[in-house]
Amino acid sequence: MHNYKFTKNWFLNSEIRKKILDYIDINKQNDILEIGCYEGQSSVYFADNLLNHDKSTLTCVDPFMKIENNDHKELLNNKEEDNFDFNINNCNNNDKIYVNKITSDKFFETNNKYFNFIYIDGCHETEFVIRDMVNSFKYLTNGGIMWMDDYYGGDGIKIRNTMNKFLRDYHGKYEIIHMGYQLAIKKN
Repeated sequence: MHNYKFTKNWFLNSEIRKKILDYIDINKQNDILEIGCYEGQSSVYFADNLLNHDKSTLTCVDPFMKIENNDHKELLNNKEEDNFDFNINNCNNNDKIYVNKITSDKFFETNNKYFNFIYIDGCHETEFVIRDMVNSFKYLTNGGIMWMDDYYGGDGIKIRNTMNKFLRDYHGKYEIIHMGYQLAIKKN
């Protein structure tokens, strides 16, 4: 990842980066949704490694600084969007990436596409976390994977309790495939 512009390296040591290739077949068609992109470190990793099939796609959703209640406001300096744009333009398979600079709520109002892999690392406010999980699960294919960041991180117990509520509400409709700092489920 040396040809990109990043100010944070959160993704480099993430569990998803270390484990995703155990769950995703890079030779098959992958339709990936990413909610919350920051500078695009995970986006370019997905593009460089998971979009090799001719029909694979990556849909990125992030409003960047365009909303008032952005939970990363203290980290944002308006260069994240520029870095994201630069990184996306310089990654492999960038012609298979669809960028939506809107909130995930707005995205789901008009979305009609299904995804076999969804990565959720958007707004960390609990009402957004639960909506992102519920909305994403609707558009996750059977056998598809939904991977969430900050299960044992970020705002700690509030986020974990919110994700656990989703797990209780959807009991029997998924299998937990990873639980650590991040949480991943596979839809039945």
